[in-house]
Amino acid sequence: IITSLLQSVVEEGTAKKVRSLGRPTAGKTGTTNNYIDAWFLGYTPKLLTGVWVGKDDVEPLGRNETGSRAALPIWLDYMKSALAETPIYNFSVTPETVFIKINPDTGSLTNSEDPKGYFEIFLKDNLPNKQNKQLTVITDKTF
Repeated sequence: IITSLLQSVVEEGTAKKVRSLGRPTAGKTGTTNNYIDAWFLGYTPKLLTGVWVGKDDVEPLGRNETGSRAALPIWLDYMKSALAETPIYNFSVTPETVFIKINPDTGSLTNSEDPKGYFEIFLKDNLPNKQNKQLTVITDKTF
């Protein structure tokens, strides 16, 4: 489940540049307050690598020196070299998990006609139910 979440960072989040690697990848960018540290931790099914960018004197790196801007390119260059001419593997999925199509606004099960629906991974014993009326849709995203 964690790998699925971290694959979303690569597919549609702050680590989109990693898609150029051309293989299943998961990871997370990070930036500390005032741009003092930037990092990227990422992995394929066979190799995990982390990159930290910062200064010994705890001074800011500079405005907008985020994990995706400062650390991720270093990680990507290394991984391209380290994985060159190696087989491409997929992440394994445990028998305890399944992919279910849900609606992102409600978190409820949906069908193939739902234009917003997408597949998400769940534990088999913790599936969303079809009539989940306990969820509230929040339209104000200013929090």
